[in-house]
Amino acid sequence: MRNRRRPLICLAFLCALCITVASADEAIPVIYSSDLFHPHVDPDDHFDLAFLFALPELDIRAMVFDLGPLPKERAGIAALQQIAHITKHEVPHATGLCHLLKSTDDKGLDQPQEAQLGVQLILDTLRKAERPVRIIQTGSLRDIAAAFNREPELLREKVERLYINAGHSSGGEEYNVKLDIHAYVRIMRSGLPIYWGPCFGDEPCTTHWKFKHESLLPFVPLSIQNFFVYALDHTPPSECDPIHALEREIPEDTQKHLWPLERNMWCTATFLHAAGLTAI
Repeated sequence: MRNRRRPLICLAFLCALCITVASADEAIPVIYSSDLFHPHVDPDDHFDLAFLFALPELDIRAMVFDLGPLPKERAGIAALQQIAHITKHEVPHATGLCHLLKSTDDKGLDQPQEAQLGVQLILDTLRKAERPVRIIQTGSLRDIAAAFNREPELLREKVERLYINAGHSSGGEEYNVKLDIHAYVRIMRSGLPIYWGPCFGDEPCTTHWKFKHESLLPFVPLSIQNFFVYALDHTPPSECDPIHALEREIPEDTQKHLWPLERNMWCTATFLHAAGLTAI
């Protein structure tokens, strides 16, 4: 993504976050796989979730929480509940495989039964899809790779595009790839229609960009501001109901602390491309 495009993408980000309507019937079906946690590991995942659900061109059909070895209680269910409430778009969701794939051909069938739900959701959503689906990945490719290893022909038939937000275009190491290297290699060699968004590398072959919260958050509706405050403050759902929190007044001290912070982003360009709004 070239530097001169970044202000335009930031503006698109702002406009999209202000859209709080359900997807249209003609919207593109999407399966979303994300390492979204609450409390967060990196709050860029919460910005990604809000942005993705705000694009009316996309119809999120399923979401897989890519937790790896972390307990399922760390899944960002609260964030998904909040976005579903704001956009009026409920989405089936499941947690994925909990262990690394042992090889590029590993189907993950020997992992715990409750960890199978993510792969099953991917396969079930593809079977039911009446038109080709776009899969968007942020995090590891573990569940998508296991799904491909189990039913490669189904994915070849039903996956129109697979957006990979991972990797380094100049050959360096990258966090998402290292989460499960076998899964990454399996998918990159799968022959599926891959749309690669390397997180790092030499310009213009990188999706990384950043902005300050104060350029965005003061201008979006209160419910969306509260969505981000809830995430950034690591608010425990046991102490404050995620839905009730969306309509709270935000203290001035909280705004002074959170609004000036800078946010690194990696997936915006691929989301816009998946929606047909820009080129990578």
